[in-house]
Amino acid sequence: SVVFCIFYDHFQISYYRQFTLVDLISVLVFKRCHFIVTSILIFKPNDFVMAPRTSSWPAWTNISSTDSCIKSADDWIEAHRKEDGADGLWRIHDGLYDLRRWINLHPGGPQWLEMTRGTDVTELFETYHVNAEAAARPLRNYYVRRATSPRTSPFTFEPDGFYNVLRSRVATELRSTGNGRAKSALVVDTCFLVALVLCVAVARTQHYTSALAAGVTLALGTVASHNFTHLADNWRMYYMELSFLSVREWRISHVLSHHVFTNTVQDLEMTLFYPFLHWFPTDDKPFTVRWAPYLTPVVYPFVLPGQFFIRTFKRKNDITNFLIFVIPTILFFCGSTTITIMCVCKLWLTMILTSSFVFTFLGLSVSHHFPNNFHDGDYVSTERIDWGLHQMETSAERNELIDNFFITMVTFGDHTLHHLFPSLDHSVILNLQDTFKYTCEEFGLDLTQKPFTTIVRGQFKQLVRITPKNPKKK
Repeated sequence: SVVFCIFYDHFQISYYRQFTLVDLISVLVFKRCHFIVTSILIFKPNDFVMAPRTSSWPAWTNISSTDSCIKSADDWIEAHRKEDGADGLWRIHDGLYDLRRWINLHPGGPQWLEMTRGTDVTELFETYHVNAEAAARPLRNYYVRRATSPRTSPFTFEPDGFYNVLRSRVATELRSTGNGRAKSALVVDTCFLVALVLCVAVARTQHYTSALAAGVTLALGTVASHNFTHLADNWRMYYMELSFLSVREWRISHVLSHHVFTNTVQDLEMTLFYPFLHWFPTDDKPFTVRWAPYLTPVVYPFVLPGQFFIRTFKRKNDITNFLIFVIPTILFFCGSTTITIMCVCKLWLTMILTSSFVFTFLGLSVSHHFPNNFHDGDYVSTERIDWGLHQMETSAERNELIDNFFITMVTFGDHTLHHLFPSLDHSVILNLQDTFKYTCEEFGLDLTQKPFTTIVRGQFKQLVRITPKNPKKK
């Protein structure tokens, strides 16, 4: 019932969708679950459809991409196609480009361009191409015309701004360090090898303790594979499919939304959790979030399975999603002759729920949701802000428990630098720390590190914060 309650609204019939028998069944079934569980959790019915959509920047207030009907990554990207002024092309700053002939030539793979057609990709273009000049050269061949409407995004990339200055220095640094990924590949391969070996052990012993261990390992591997979803198309990015995630959907909700529009009403990792997790500094927080924030992790186990259910009901699955059946196949064929389908399902469910809890806990406690960080609804001093400065204001520097590359990979470590340069492998980011610190000092930015436990507690403090404030204190 809790699973259905969390994701019920994702299955509601939108005015623009064709009504089908599946829609009718989903509404009838999940409406009842919604009533039962919301009564228990003391949520008002309207809490499920009234996520805050007013922004610190007026241009983002009450537009289609921040509407309460946005319940999935696909809804969000479709809304942007209608409002970004790209006219079915690709918009970069105020220029429109027809990149259809470039899709199969794109060094990062075709999926990036296929997903973003018809949208404003300015931030993606600027942040995913460290060598901006090299990326701009072929782009000129595909220019069509100037856009007829202004950009709604408040983010800028001025030549003398923080981000462009840092990027030019990083580009110089990369000429000597390279962009290898052998270390990160070893980490993620090891995690999933251990996870699959543990699956065999689970099948042989049928012990739920082993299933819990396999679930934790699967979660750590999924965190590590997140690194590869930011890179050019590669087979390692599909590791996360074993945890019920979809690479295509993840790239929309995490890369196109969260990484670009961190902690804003355009950040799906803020809005899709509503009302169970509400980090916006507004006074409309549900009772349980405001007065019992430490109970919110009860939803963590259902986040990843919920993504699968949403995709299935919206008929957005693709062929790669069949990878979820790798684990139950191992459990069934490596188990004893007495193992039943029901036993396989129970062990598999234990692993997935455990993996979802660990993955979600690490993701939400990494750096962003700290009371001193900017969250949309806080005060802003200007209608335009350097994109790099915004990333600094929405991240808290974490003091790593152990200075170890493996720990960094499986716990979303070095997170601020990763947000600034998401297309760089984590093993490369390690070499950029000195350049990063020097540039931050030059621009007067605070890099004081906080213990991991402080950031974890801060996430719960942000859940109860209702008073808008200025961005993080310097």
